[in-house]
Amino acid sequence: MHSDFIEYEPIKKEISLAEEAEKKKHKIEDVLVLFTCVEEGDNENVGRKAIEEVKKDLKNLKINKILIYPFAHLSNKLAKPQMALNVVKEMEACAKELKIETLRAPFGWNKALQIKVKGHPLAEQSKEFHEVDKAKKVAEEKVKRLGKKPAIEAEKLSDKDHRVIGQKLDLYSFQEVAPGMVFFHPKGMLIRNLLYEFWKKEHAKRGYQEINTPQVLNKNIWMISGHWDHYKDNMFFTEIEDVDFGLKPMNCPGAMLVYKSSNRSYRDLPLRLAEFGLVHRNELSGVLSGLFRMRAFTQDDAHIFVTSEQLEDEIINVVDLIDHFYKIFGFEYHIELSTRPEKAMGTKEIWDKAEDALKKALTRKKLKFKVNPGEGAFYGPKIDFHIKDSLGRTWQCATVQVDFPMPENFDLNYVGADGKNHRPVMIHRVLYGSIERFIGILVEHYGGAFPVWLSPVQARVISISDENKKYAEKVLQKLKENEIRVDADFENGTIEYKIRNAQLQKIPYMLVIGPKEEKEKTIAVRSRDGKVEYEVKLEDFIKKILNEMEKKK
Repeated sequence: MHSDFIEYEPIKKEISLAEEAEKKKHKIEDVLVLFTCVEEGDNENVGRKAIEEVKKDLKNLKINKILIYPFAHLSNKLAKPQMALNVVKEMEACAKELKIETLRAPFGWNKALQIKVKGHPLAEQSKEFHEVDKAKKVAEEKVKRLGKKPAIEAEKLSDKDHRVIGQKLDLYSFQEVAPGMVFFHPKGMLIRNLLYEFWKKEHAKRGYQEINTPQVLNKNIWMISGHWDHYKDNMFFTEIEDVDFGLKPMNCPGAMLVYKSSNRSYRDLPLRLAEFGLVHRNELSGVLSGLFRMRAFTQDDAHIFVTSEQLEDEIINVVDLIDHFYKIFGFEYHIELSTRPEKAMGTKEIWDKAEDALKKALTRKKLKFKVNPGEGAFYGPKIDFHIKDSLGRTWQCATVQVDFPMPENFDLNYVGADGKNHRPVMIHRVLYGSIERFIGILVEHYGGAFPVWLSPVQARVISISDENKKYAEKVLQKLKENEIRVDADFENGTIEYKIRNAQLQKIPYMLVIGPKEEKEKTIAVRSRDGKVEYEVKLEDFIKKILNEMEKKK
């Protein structure tokens, strides 16, 4: 981009290989900015080719100054950081050899950026440079790798990272063919379903009704909802029989259409519609991060339609439900209230009403909260719950949002006690937020050592020798009959090896069966933290584990 000026400021190192840089603003005038993305298969020779081509462009532009600006967001097939840095340095060296005035933005940083591009025909161009044979080889290698277990990431990840733990415990994987998406394996799917079943049960108790709405909706729906004006850059679009459709980034419009499908009365309200809904968002490849930042994820949404008089009480009901959920997982939390942003739907009057309802609900609950001016959603103010995990980090998960504009846009009505039509107010809310992201948080919060109720395998039966295998199989069968998630290790090997293997899999209980246990018809129970209890009756152990499951321990 041929620019009147570019201004950038290094904010935060994004990778361990990031270069040293000052955290200050840099402003450069009348410069050709090279937003540079290095991909798999590129090498230093490609960087040199690029600069030699740029030299020709500089003559046409009648300038001799460039800024090499590393820009990883342009690709989902990035080269490894070290190779990318080598290419960028080679570009810089080549440019200086060609007597080009050369500047370079630091590699590996998240940077704030402002740029003013000139208006002439050559001001904005894009070019790709590669070596044909090398590119072909990379493509062939990708084809060979399809279906094989992939590496988690190019860079070194901490042993506490959910991507590392998830791979070790065989919970899920990430594949090159679906960037920003997750493949749940049987054990990971079991955890996901347990969280879903718990969610369903708790919502049914509180009068929620579950719905499911389509993934793809006509473009007109997104224009009515306001997403087209405020969110279209983050959406995926497709065309069906010459008609434009959008892949849903949020579940709200679907709930609106379900509400609108029937005539509603004040007696129907509050109407609580819950949806475990898959959504897609067009995130840049550079910000994707395992389960924490994805392009496809499932939100545990609910859209609650209320009268104005019911609004405050219903917000309190939601706050109580969020508190109940987070206590189950042992999370502490703090609360933040975000108010009207600069670009917002609806009048200041209805925003004031919505913000007032949220404030009054929190005050009635005697909850402390911080106010974030201008940080609300485009359709309404919100309360965000920030949970604290065992590593001391905070995560924004649950949210409660009050929305007056969207029911207006969709022309939603209910017949009041006076026989006249009235407009409902809508509450948007999630508890987990994204179920995938919540699982990632839990994996790191527990370090993979899930509580019994969430553990994919709750107990492992281990035989000391083949002579004890028959009794061990009876123990295994009895546990299965009581719907305890159990597996067995009857293979040849030392008892120490078998126990170590179970501990690495973070299994809560190991039930060791030897000659003594077979003779006395008991079991030796070893917990994953190393505590051992001998001469335990199988019936007593079953009662213990079922009690832990019931109490979500």
